[in-house]
Amino acid sequence: MNPLIPAKRHTLCIGCCLMLAVTFVTAQTVDIPNDRMLRGALIQGVTMGIPGMSVAIGLGDSIAWTGTAGYSDLAKRIPVTREDRFGIGSITKTFVARVILQLAEEGRIDLDRTPAAYLDSDIVASLANSHKATLRQCINHQSGIPTWEFQPAWIRDGRGASMDTGHIWGKTETLAYIPRDRVPAEFGPGTRYSYSNTNYTLLGLVIEAVTGHDVMTEIRSRIFDPLGIDNIFLESFENIPGGYVHHYHYATPEFVRIAGVNPAFPEIRPMLVESTAGNLSPEWAAGGMVASADELVRWARAIRDGELLGEEMRKEVFTWYPPEENGNRAYHYLQGISWSADHYRGCAAYGHSGGTLGFTALMFWFADSDLIVVLLTNVGGMHSGLSPSPVMLFYREVLLPAVMGFVRASGGSVPDARSTDS
Repeated sequence: MNPLIPAKRHTLCIGCCLMLAVTFVTAQTVDIPNDRMLRGALIQGVTMGIPGMSVAIGLGDSIAWTGTAGYSDLAKRIPVTREDRFGIGSITKTFVARVILQLAEEGRIDLDRTPAAYLDSDIVASLANSHKATLRQCINHQSGIPTWEFQPAWIRDGRGASMDTGHIWGKTETLAYIPRDRVPAEFGPGTRYSYSNTNYTLLGLVIEAVTGHDVMTEIRSRIFDPLGIDNIFLESFENIPGGYVHHYHYATPEFVRIAGVNPAFPEIRPMLVESTAGNLSPEWAAGGMVASADELVRWARAIRDGELLGEEMRKEVFTWYPPEENGNRAYHYLQGISWSADHYRGCAAYGHSGGTLGFTALMFWFADSDLIVVLLTNVGGMHSGLSPSPVMLFYREVLLPAVMGFVRASGGSVPDARSTDS
């Protein structure tokens, strides 16, 4: 049996898992039994400088708790609400990967064929490894196709000083930054692992070429409609009723050096700018969605439980294909999701994170449990050099301990975790 296929989960029972929702702005709190640690954690996150956040916790087949803190608009001091949408960055990839696997299950694509086999495009043909790497190697980031995301010119054009904030990027426009005559392959396909946004730009194009529909038409009909998801959108490519939250970015000296600060991004406080004037269009299928936290709990549960796929493809999702070199036994990128042996104090978890201009997002579920944690924030740390970023520091050191405390206080069990001293 593949060790990555989830074993029977140990149910985390907290009675009826009633839906609990509470909104926090600094110290304005509402008292709900057993959630004092969570309420305090979110307030602490705001005091750490995170402008706004939304958290949702899934237990079993229910959302056990939701909470928000801070502001969706700092200037107008508009509190974050549970329905607010945040950019989710690369969590977008989880949806794209699922559609690719569905198309493979239907026999409409072959995961062992290359992107170029489905895309009759000069710009795709110009990319290193586009005729060599397979779709499966694109899904699990072993293609060796270089990413446009870290090309110096693109960083300034796509997130920094040179960005045209009114421009909506075409779906292949980012690929012009990485032709093989200027940017060679990182390695031979299947040799190593290297995260590349280009992989999912190509997978989005394959979906559209094979189906004849835009990628969101397929995602909505294949995923959102069956699961009852109605509060996730692809920014710049769909109408978003009511829009999404204002967003901010850490303008550290490293960010200024690499990207430069766009004139349309006003300084909010030292090393924090508002990036709301920008858009997520260059991210497209690699990271352009916006979502609410509770919708991502529903989606994480669907991935975890193998919904919308047959038995063979359910196994494929959780299969690790070790690269020929440097296979990391403690971290695997599977088919659109990752697995870490030590996500929190020795506990393994599956899921995905996302970071882009103005946003940082996390969606993870713990192995051998029913616990799902989603954190969405309206501040980005890409190219800032912050390691860990304030959001990641808050997630690991403040939020997750509070989540575990909440579950225990509610009479549930939590994943086995080693002590912080071990």
